[in-house]
Amino acid sequence: MVIILVGCSQELDIEPSDSVTEAQALDSEEAVQSLLVGAYDRMADDDVYGGWIQMTSDLLGTNFDITWNGTFSDPGDVYAKTISSNNAQAEVTWTEIYETINVANIILANLTVVSDEEERNRIEGEAKFIRGAMYFELVRLFAKDWSDGNPASNLGVPLKLAPTDLNYTSSGSFIARNTVAEVYTQVFNDLNTAESLLADLDGNGFYATTWAAKAMLARVYMQQHNYEQARIKANEVIESGAFSLVDRIDRAFNQANNSVEDIFAVQITNQDGENALQTFYAATSFNGRRDIRIRPEYEELFEEEDERLQYLIYFDVSGRRLSGKYKDQYANIGIIRLAEMYLIRAEANLLAGGTQVGSNTPGDDLQLIRARAKASDAPVNPTLEDILLERKRELGFEGHFIHDIRRSESTIEQLGTFEWNDDLLVLPIPQREVDANPALKGQQNPGYN
Repeated sequence: MVIILVGCSQELDIEPSDSVTEAQALDSEEAVQSLLVGAYDRMADDDVYGGWIQMTSDLLGTNFDITWNGTFSDPGDVYAKTISSNNAQAEVTWTEIYETINVANIILANLTVVSDEEERNRIEGEAKFIRGAMYFELVRLFAKDWSDGNPASNLGVPLKLAPTDLNYTSSGSFIARNTVAEVYTQVFNDLNTAESLLADLDGNGFYATTWAAKAMLARVYMQQHNYEQARIKANEVIESGAFSLVDRIDRAFNQANNSVEDIFAVQITNQDGENALQTFYAATSFNGRRDIRIRPEYEELFEEEDERLQYLIYFDVSGRRLSGKYKDQYANIGIIRLAEMYLIRAEANLLAGGTQVGSNTPGDDLQLIRARAKASDAPVNPTLEDILLERKRELGFEGHFIHDIRRSESTIEQLGTFEWNDDLLVLPIPQREVDANPALKGQQNPGYN
């Protein structure tokens, strides 16, 4: 009997499943590879690139483009610029982005278990692409724009570059906000490393590539007003020949697989992922709520023959004007398209001056976009206003509205007058985070309690 009891005691003397250490969980190359897939899955969450990063930007930055007609109060407050520090949508987007970053941090802390150098470089490059992209989205939404005051002293977001104690039991989990400049520096470090480590690898399917890193860098440089570097990176993607514009604009959306125009997209299937863009933009017949509706003023931006008007704006059975970009619940969600690179190169070449980068003039790049849409010819020498208008037509409802407003220092006149640097165009640091993290005390964004 004693022998039996001792044997049972030894069998029951095991670690509880919720106490498994990272060293135990990530003790093999296969485990790290699986966790990398998990990082992409996190990034495709509906509160991250699965929709709410993009919709938050567009609800904040609409200037007679869309209206919010839903019953959920938190997105409605974002649309009305009446956000509180307890806004649940802002809170969950913050939390889910940091969870994505934490997965990337765990991967980066355990790279030594990957023995093959090429595979280790790929995993590190992809993890740093994910982390860099996520910090860029955080600093764009929860901090002042780069050009709004001094980025070296303006508060950005906390930089967590090591796996976080998710139970908040150690003081090392409490991190204050870094400056906007420090966050941008980290974004550049991560994306430049990703660009370099992924450069010699062949096509990487749905995952991040050197071209995705270059394209994201072009976007970051544009927001920083570094037009010289923005046009260089955009040109490198364009001239690579790895991507091309689809022949008809609607074929860039609602696809189960990446189109030839997708530089980076998150994958949504009937097995995994959540397409919040489809949920809130589409009509009931497409299993959507049609809470975000297009205003007639946006439709009037297009010429009658413009195929973007024909294929990407439609009316439901009740006459509600909706976006056709997100009809399919299980289609992938494009994050960066080649069309954006042409528009970045056009704008950056115009604003940087001097010798243009690439073989096209700004007018040539604009013409490519308009010709694909069967619209009238672009101006030979377009103005900045021409290019920004084309961005609104081409990239509408893809998460650019508020960032273009702030970058171009424009004024929003829908639901009141809001200058580009209005405090209410920046999301508050979630009150839950301020309450849980003593390092954030006194670091709330201006305009919020």
